[in-house]
Parts: sequence; structure tokens; C-alpha cells
Amino acid sequence: MASARFVRGHMIAPPAVTETQRRLMLGPLLLSTTLVMLNQTNVVVALPHMQGAFSATRDQIAWILTSYLVAMTILTASAGWLGARFGRKRVYLMALGGFCLSSILCGQATSLETELVFRLVQGLASGPIMPITQSIMLDSYPKERHAQALGLWGISITVGPVLGPILGGFITEDYGWPWVFYFNVPFGLLCMAGVILWVPDVSRDLGRRFDGIGFLAMAVFITCFQLVLNRGQTLDWYDSPEIIVETGAALLALYILVVHTATARLSFIEPRVFADKNFVLGLAFVFIWAMTVNGPIVLLSLRLQSLDGLPVALVGMLMAPRGLGGVIGMSVVGRAAQAINPKLVAVAGFICIAASGWMMQGWPTHADRFDVALAGFILGFGIAQTYVSLTVMAMATIPARLRPDAVSLYSLVANIGMGAGVAIAILVLAQSAQTHHEMLAAHVNVFNELLRDRLVPHGWNIASAQGLSAVEQQVLQQATTIAFNDAFRLITFAAVFALPFVYFLTRPARNR
Repeated sequence: MASARFVRGHMIAPPAVTETQRRLMLGPLLLSTTLVMLNQTNVVVALPHMQGAFSATRDQIAWILTSYLVAMTILTASAGWLGARFGRKRVYLMALGGFCLSSILCGQATSLETELVFRLVQGLASGPIMPITQSIMLDSYPKERHAQALGLWGISITVGPVLGPILGGFITEDYGWPWVFYFNVPFGLLCMAGVILWVPDVSRDLGRRFDGIGFLAMAVFITCFQLVLNRGQTLDWYDSPEIIVETGAALLALYILVVHTATARLSFIEPRVFADKNFVLGLAFVFIWAMTVNGPIVLLSLRLQSLDGLPVALVGMLMAPRGLGGVIGMSVVGRAAQAINPKLVAVAGFICIAASGWMMQGWPTHADRFDVALAGFILGFGIAQTYVSLTVMAMATIPARLRPDAVSLYSLVANIGMGAGVAIAILVLAQSAQTHHEMLAAHVNVFNELLRDRLVPHGWNIASAQGLSAVEQQVLQQATTIAFNDAFRLITFAAVFALPFVYFLTRPARNR
């Protein structure tokens, strides 16, 4: 197999591959990316079981999610340097091996402390996988087929988060929470075999030095930022000294990172990628896009379980159409990319996302199941359209020698956006529920003639403790319904906000 060549730390020619080799390598590339995305959401449904097994508090058990996300995000940013310094294929194999081993250890953990350590290792192993697989896909296809490549690769990032709660629910109920982790192992080993057989190698660049200051500043920024996002709501945000300290540390680390990147001869982030207008705009767009990926999954899962009282398995099935919409969207965009202006595709995608959010924000307390499935399908289709078109335009003008660094940074911003989307959605949900509860409860008093109307249910007699309790439950239910609708409305606002800025992106030249 041919190897890429490096000059002064940057790849100048991607490895040449045959059409047969492209098709064979799709399996391990897509499956490994799906596993990484799967493990961001499949553990969520297992957390209550793990909480009982480890005798942990709700706040303590949440660290199982936080540790994975923080570690994964840090190593995502390092994938470009690691691939160039140690060889992309070697790093990919080591990441897959570490992912399989840490999955076994996570299932074997007997205490919360050991579980957190193994989950941290799993996140570190997962970090390089997504940017490396995306780089391999882009390098293996000619530029005029990049949309097709991203359409195929994007199926995994669309389906993974949706399959997570479904598989996690079934596995946890039937086999126990450790099998949520054991599930990764056989598929991870299959990926390793496929990588060894079919994925081309990239020559190592032994002269590329490591920027310790840049890496440390980025690691501190990512860690503190993720901690603020994941723990802010639990600790009541800036009423907590911990959140204040973490925010200050994140801002200081970001300042050091920006100044160091702009002035140092050796920088962890390649500064030349920021000279590309398309790429910089692409970073902003992928952040907005990422906010619409995991946020709706968390909101929808909470809503269907808390308001509609549906079991986890049925909730997962109702969320499956979103994955189907994503698969169809990726396939359609990938095949039609040469005939359609990617700007129009991005606009159509954002319109689909906005329409889906608008549908969700109008649901009554008990949503119709068909409406849930339809809104999810439209959202998945829109997310797929938007991702492929935006990524094609963002990478269109990036030279091949800078692509590994650009892809790593692009994936990093996407990961941060996913975390920010969930945190903002939960924040709006909590604040809105409290506000609307206070507003509705203010009308529950003996002076409200509507409560004495003959059409009011007999059990709503606020003169009795039982009646007052019944009214309070109804007020809480309605306030929660409105709060969910407010949170879903954010999806529409984010998509509509992004629409006019698509104009400033440059359409990639054909047959370049």
C-alpha cells in the first residue's frame, strides 16, 4: 500500500488507494466511528443501575459521562499531531485496542473510583478515532467525491447517538449494565482486523515536535469548559465557587492558547488553517450544527419518559426514525452533491432542522407518537444535509498538507458544540420550568373564579389538601410541558440564525 509523504511536518500527498480498497475500508471506518458516538449516549440509560451497584449519589454517577467526554475531547484535538508523529494507522490501531481493553475494564469495575478511571481511559482511546477516520475518508477519495465520502462517513455520526439509548436500554434490561461496555469488544476487534488488512499507512514524521504549552493550555480549557457545561446546572451555575473557578481557568487557558498559537514558532494548533475564510466559517457552522445533534436526543428522551410515561425501550423506538432520516439524508446528499450547489443543500438542511424544532415546540402534554417519529425523521434528514454540505465547503480550500490538523480542530469544535447543546438545553428546561411553575401557581387561589367553575374536575377543590395536591401536580405537568417546548424552540432559533451566513461560504470548484 502506498504511504503519504510529509515535508516539514505536513502531509503533501495523500496515499493512493484503489476503488476496491475504498469499499473494503468503509466497514472498519464507519463501524469504529459509530462505536465512539454510541458510547456517548448508550451509558445514559444504564446510569440508574450503575448508581445502585456503586452506591453512588446522582451527582457522583454523572462523572461517568463527564470523564468520558472530557478525555475524548482532549485527545480529539491531538489526533493530527499523533497521526503525523507516530503514524496514522498505528495511532488508529492503538486507539481501537485501548478502546476495547478499557471497555472490558469498565464492565469489570467494582467501585465508582475504578469505573471513572477506566471510563477516562476509554475516552482517551476514543478521542483520535473520529478525526482519523474522517481524514482517511477525505484522503482516500478525490476532491470531487468528498461529498460522497462524507455522506458515507456521516451515517455513523448520525446513527450512533440514536442507537445508543435503544441498545443501552435493551442490553441493560436483559443482561445488566456491564454488557453495555462488553458490547463494544467484538465490534472493536473486527475494526482492528479491517484496519490492518485494508487501511493504507501514512509515513511517520519524526521531526514534528510536540508543543507542550499549547497542548496543556488546550487541555485545561477543554477540561474546565466541559466541567462547567456538565456540572453547571447541578451546582446552580455561578452561585457555585467551583463553577466560577472553572470558568476563570477556562478563559485564562483560552487566552494563553490563542496568544501562543499566534506568536510561537512551534504551535500545537496549526495557525495557517485560520487564514482560510471557508474553514473559519465552517468551524462556526459546525458548532451550531453540533448543538442540534445530542441536545434533542436528551430532551426527547426526558420528555417521553417524564410526561408521556413511556418505557425506555419504546422511547428508543420512537427516536429511531431520526436515525433513518439521517441515513437517507446522508445517502441522498452524497450521491447528488455534484449536481447541487452545497449552499442550497445547507440552507435546505437548516430549514428542515428549524421545521422539526417548530413541530416539537407545539406538542401538547402527551405528544402523538406519529408526530414524534415524523419530527425526528425530519431532524435527522436536516442534520445529515447540513453536515455534509458544510464540511465539504469548509474543507474545500484547505490544502492536503494541512488537512489532518484541520480535521482534528473541526472535530474538536463539533464535540464542544455537542456538549454545549446539551448543557444549554437542560439549562433552558430547568429555568423555564421554574418560571412557568411560579406563573401558573400564582393563579391557584380562592379568588380565582375559574377554579369554582362547574367544569373543573371535582378533585381540584383547593380547600382540601388532596385537591390542592391534585392541582399542584397539574400545574407542575403544564409548566414542564411549556419548558420542554421552550427548549425545543431553541433548535428552531439556532437553525434560523445560521441561515443567512451560509451566503458567505465559498462553493468548492468542480473537478479541482
